[in-house]
Amino acid sequence: MTKSNVQFFSNASRWLCVPFALAFCVIATAELNAQSDTSRDAALKRVTRDIKYLASDELGGRQPGTPGMELTEKFIIEDYKKIGLKPFDDEGTYLQGFGVGRTRSLEKDSAAFVVSGPDDTAMKLELDVDYAPQVGRGDFDASGDIVFVGYGISAEEHNFDDYSNVDCTGKMVVILRMEPQQKDEGSVFEGTENSKHAFINRKVEMAQEAGAAGIIFVNDSETAPDAERDELAPYTQFGEQPIPFVNVKRSVIDQILRVSPVLKGDGTKFSSLADVEADIDRNLENVSCELKGWSGKFTANFSQQETLAKNIIGIIEGEGPHADETIVIGAHHDHLGMGAYGSRAGRREIHNGADDNATGTAAVMELARRFAARGEKPKRRLVFVCFSAEEMGLLGARHYVENPIYPLENTVAMINFDMIGWLREKKLTIFNWNSSPEFDAVLKTANENYEMDLQLPENGFAGSDHLPFYQRQVPVMFFHTGLTDTYHTPEDDFETIDCDGALTVIEYTEAVVDGIAKMDSKPTFAGRRGSRRGGGDAAPRSRIRLGAILDDEVENGVTVDTIQEGSIAEKAGLKAGDVITEFAGEAVTQRREIVLALRQNVGETVEIKILRDGEEQTVEVELKK
Repeated sequence: MTKSNVQFFSNASRWLCVPFALAFCVIATAELNAQSDTSRDAALKRVTRDIKYLASDELGGRQPGTPGMELTEKFIIEDYKKIGLKPFDDEGTYLQGFGVGRTRSLEKDSAAFVVSGPDDTAMKLELDVDYAPQVGRGDFDASGDIVFVGYGISAEEHNFDDYSNVDCTGKMVVILRMEPQQKDEGSVFEGTENSKHAFINRKVEMAQEAGAAGIIFVNDSETAPDAERDELAPYTQFGEQPIPFVNVKRSVIDQILRVSPVLKGDGTKFSSLADVEADIDRNLENVSCELKGWSGKFTANFSQQETLAKNIIGIIEGEGPHADETIVIGAHHDHLGMGAYGSRAGRREIHNGADDNATGTAAVMELARRFAARGEKPKRRLVFVCFSAEEMGLLGARHYVENPIYPLENTVAMINFDMIGWLREKKLTIFNWNSSPEFDAVLKTANENYEMDLQLPENGFAGSDHLPFYQRQVPVMFFHTGLTDTYHTPEDDFETIDCDGALTVIEYTEAVVDGIAKMDSKPTFAGRRGSRRGGGDAAPRSRIRLGAILDDEVENGVTVDTIQEGSIAEKAGLKAGDVITEFAGEAVTQRREIVLALRQNVGETVEIKILRDGEEQTVEVELKK
């Protein structure tokens, strides 16, 4: 190419680029205007867009360490950048990473599952097509004859025991998912609700007690009404398993049953899982038996790696004499993924977490837009944080307070949103409004233009990301529109959300943040009010102290907030973040039930069942002074 041609090409390119540059500027300006449009219609569109995307199937339930979480982080960061939020360090990052424990993953090349039958029949099953293992606490190498044990339930209270007439020692047991009579309102297994016998941990426990060498797990007909919906569980779906555990397609078991039917005690034969399930539903009788001539051999190795979660942090600097004081505005952006931990539904589906907590995340993003779009800086610094791993025990918030971006002694307030998508009759609950005596006036002044029906519990303390701040004596407020039937279920979808109501909460909270930012002096920390709570601390009549502050009553138990050093709770191995589900053999959902159990069992050694990081565990507690 000649010099003149080069010059011509350069000039032409410059002029050709002008329309594209103008178009880019128009698009960028339009985006900026959309972000800063102060009209309510524009704000409602933004908030609706955010909730809808964050609660979409594309994000897969926003579980830390998954591709869906990476998309979530990208979406929020891009918005932070458009808004003009300042990154929290000199390297320009918005992400504060932290480990959430080591997880195990399958080494696929090591996995093999062969099923052998009569007359030297052998089926070498294909990974991710015919079967999928669950990760193990150790490597798996199991073999044994195959025994069918129905739903794998041993329920003495219902006179029903799938293990009563079979020897499972050293055998591979075939177990159906869920439980009998799932559509029967009158079923002894808690009607159409899942009883404790439907849960995986319970089935594994029963198989272990029966001496099984491994579990061959198969979907029931309600979970998989046809072949297309007979999906294999992801390797981490049910947590790390103590014994070999493999999920197989119904078609594999049906193929076995066609050769060796399930033989009932009265001589009836069943050549398909559907026929077996129908008989159990009709008669609620044991049909367990050894599948003559069939055996299985399963091997799999697992490796360990650290799972990372990331808080997303953006900053608007303050201006004036209180510019170095900080208000944290936060919400957790993670949820339950496919329901591996924390699900109330007990089934493998995407838990989109629209209310919990796409709505709270959208509130943080919208408030950031509103304050960034103003012509002047706030009187105090605003730090916007989308916390991760809240569902795993407030891990993101705990990491932040241990590694604060700005000193906690200069953090004057923490505002937290968790589930603001069901505003009913303008009733808005604000927990810990009395953590500072100055907050009452701020809330009332902000409400002059909104007339919200404020629900202000004197002693309530719901567990969410404000809790670690409160423990460090930072005044907090937690905005919440109430628990719903969709909480921690796959039904918590965008279609259920009142986006207009969520925006009303955001608008009101903007006025609250304004009120705190403009205070002449920083709010004072009031500490706990009302009666003391938790363990024996709340009830001297129990004559003993558990040594644990129990601050959060959740749907399926009571959350441990703080463990006292040298206490009974510490010696038993309880940890902050544990959810106590049973105490001395009784299910508990309220603190007072634990207090009562303490009184009734002084001097005894009792078992406490807990959920820790989504896994059920049992600890022994000696209730002696």
